Amino acid sequence: MIIYNISFEKKKFHVSFDNGEEIKISEDTLVNFGLYKGQEVEEEFVENLKFEDEKSEALLLSYKFLQRNKTKHQLVDYLYKNKIQRDIIDIILPILEEKKYLNDEDYARRYLSDALNIKKYGKIKTRYMLMSKGIDKKIIEKVMENYDYELEYMNALELIEKRISKDETDPKIINSAKNYLQGRGFEFEIINFTLDDYLGVE
Repeated sequence: MIIYNISFEKKKFHVSFDNGEEIKISEDTLVNFGLYKGQEVEEEFVENLKFEDEKSEALLLSYKFLQRNKTKHQLVDYLYKNKIQRDIIDIILPILEEKKYLNDEDYARRYLSDALNIKKYGKIKTRYMLMSKGIDKKIIEKVMENYDYELEYMNALELIEKRISKDETDPKIINSAKNYLQGRGFEFEIINFTLDDYLGVE
């Protein structure tokens, strides 16, 4: 096979061959393979060219997507939506992990810190949110070993102070505060302990 023509259209290079076949590739692929008009190539070379171009495109998509902290699961979903094949995804994931673009444990630790210090989530919601983002259970368990229960108590106390006064006795209002904390993912034990402590219940 001989490269009959190379043209540029809509952000892609169109490479035409003398047998009538045409493929679209990126500039990076064109340069990396050193393609030029009149070049003679084998038929299997074309398939390899397509594969390498898709891998290059998948990496570029990944680099852009991972400019914000994301999980492996979120990246895979994103690549699927952009019609990247599974075999390509399986090849680029180790590359991204090796280059430190992708690190689920680091993501989980950062999320836990934000959940406690910024979002004021309880342990249940924090764990649920990590699972919903596709973090492996073993990673979640490892990260949760460093859970700051004292900070969780302080967060629960801060949220209660904004909902009810210290001399509140109305069961409906107190239950409403309990439901609010439950909705933010606090365990019943920490809810009851914090409320009793705040209201001075012995």
